[in-house]
Amino acid sequence: MSRLRWGLLSTARINERIIDAVHRSDRSELVAVASRDAQRAKAYAERHDSPSSYGTYEELANSSEVDAVYISLPNHLHAEWAVRLCEAGKHVLCEKPLTLSLVNVDRMAQAAQEAGVVLQEASATRFHRQTSDIAQIVSSGRLGRIVFCHATFEFTLPAVADIRLNTDMGGGAMWDVGCYPVAFFQAVLRENPISAYARAVIGPTGIDLAFSGFLGYESGTAVQFTVSMATPMARSARIVGELGSLELDQPWLTNMGAPTTVRQQLMRSAAGAGTFGDDPDQLEVSTWDYGPSDVYFDEVRGFEELVLDGAQSPCTLSDSRMNVQVIMALHEAARTGREVSIGSPSPAYGQP
Repeated sequence: MSRLRWGLLSTARINERIIDAVHRSDRSELVAVASRDAQRAKAYAERHDSPSSYGTYEELANSSEVDAVYISLPNHLHAEWAVRLCEAGKHVLCEKPLTLSLVNVDRMAQAAQEAGVVLQEASATRFHRQTSDIAQIVSSGRLGRIVFCHATFEFTLPAVADIRLNTDMGGGAMWDVGCYPVAFFQAVLRENPISAYARAVIGPTGIDLAFSGFLGYESGTAVQFTVSMATPMARSARIVGELGSLELDQPWLTNMGAPTTVRQQLMRSAAGAGTFGDDPDQLEVSTWDYGPSDVYFDEVRGFEELVLDGAQSPCTLSDSRMNVQVIMALHEAARTGREVSIGSPSPAYGQP
């Protein structure tokens, strides 16, 4: 196989970012779209230059024209359809969060392993060079011991009827965008948290409109983040060590076309000068930029490499399972008002 023939499971708005990336890649092509409404699928396929459309998800799963499927269904349907697609021999790129329970992660991983196909969570940030570069800087010791980190991913949800407001579908700010800081800090710290504490602002439909989480690590590092679907846009991350810090203006890279700037501050000496260590000459400041964000193309290209070249994933199914475990612990902490211990990560899943 030298090219991936893609199918889309649903006509969700997020598809457009993947479709653009697939159309621009010389190793991928869009060949099919499926919806529960045949006319909607046909119109969507025509609009996005897909030669085939299906009025049921089953037809797409059984199509011999399709090698890989992108799942952009509501969160509560991810596990069911990922398993069915794997059993049909399809490689699967599944939107984040991978699913809503550890049992379902295990079912999905087993189905992929038994079928010998690639199942990948669509954690696009993990496929961008900015994330791997930050991880390398942290592990190099340049910043010293990491003391704390904090991050934001906040926006205002425009649609009253949005599925992300539905608790039965796995809605809420934590599942929708809280997975970004959880996955990001897993990647750059290369360490899993051991405890969680949280507070949530619950909306009229019963989901968390805003969520503030705190994660503790065995190394002593503390991570604090806020995510929201009900406040003005804010996206940032800061990693602070004893010898320096990094500030990222686009840690999630979802603002397509926006510059991706990193600001680094390093101490010139181990002890700061001035009353509060605030002598500006004590800091060596540098910035660099990764250019306009094109993270969904990076994700499609990375998935091609997994399937066509046998590359290793930057976000394994074991990573995805741990992230689900962390989010579940954060929800429990918000619900009970208590700090919650996070269990050990699962053994690594076998690779197809």
